[in-house]
Amino acid sequence: MPNPPASQPQRLWHTSPERVESDWTGAVMPDALLAHLNLRGEAEIHWRDGTQTRIPPRTLCWLRAGAADLRLARRLASRERHECLTLVFPEAWLRHTLGGLDTELNEAFRLLVKGTERALLRLPLSDEDEGWARGAMQPQLCLQARQLLETARLTEYLIHALFRPEASSTETAISRTLRTSQERVRRVKEVLMERLETPPSLDELAAIAGCAASHLSRTFTQVEGLTLSNWLRRARIEKAASLIATGRCNVSEAALEVGYQSFSHFSRAFAEEKGVPPSQWVRRLSGV
Repeated sequence: MPNPPASQPQRLWHTSPERVESDWTGAVMPDALLAHLNLRGEAEIHWRDGTQTRIPPRTLCWLRAGAADLRLARRLASRERHECLTLVFPEAWLRHTLGGLDTELNEAFRLLVKGTERALLRLPLSDEDEGWARGAMQPQLCLQARQLLETARLTEYLIHALFRPEASSTETAISRTLRTSQERVRRVKEVLMERLETPPSLDELAAIAGCAASHLSRTFTQVEGLTLSNWLRRARIEKAASLIATGRCNVSEAALEVGYQSFSHFSRAFAEEKGVPPSQWVRRLSGV
């Protein structure tokens, strides 16, 4: 008899309409390795330690995390529908399937598969990945046969990722470069969050990060999935929304607090980020 479906790999579609921000349930799951194949739209995960993970369009995000690690996860308002395929590989199934293969694992995936702490690997989504994600199952098969075929397809996808030989030989250099880039971006974000009202110029930020302005601009976009100016706008709007939601400021006061001197500019930026203008967003908060 086959194992119950809950103990087997599964795939789950996540979708939401365009220009609507919504909670993303299933972004993390305890005792499982997840692969988010994010095809369209953007998503964002906020962790308890204060860090964030952005998942831009056409991104493959391998993730291991527990509910205790998560503060919130959401699909962001955008110009296109959010569409993401999540692959779920349960911990018990991983141990049973990969037992004895620890030393053969691609180094990039070792902590994801064998570790107990939060781990994440974000990669570009290839055309091959997208084609695989959109591949249809055979509708004429009976339920049990479909489950068997689904498990086989998910297992094959995982094995290709875990044991890809060419990735192991370059992973150390890539990891070092990635860590340097992430550290620079982390420092820049800290400075910007401290000075949302009057942010430093790009040249000043580059000096803080210890690199050229053009390099910082490219690096920031690669790490965060959006430009530095767009990230700053989003951070300002999120801070303003928080001030309004907690009752510390009204809309006009929140706009000034995060550096907007023009209310029309603030209203336009707010609508682009939240999908609705501030007045409508406030009415939603009050349940009107």
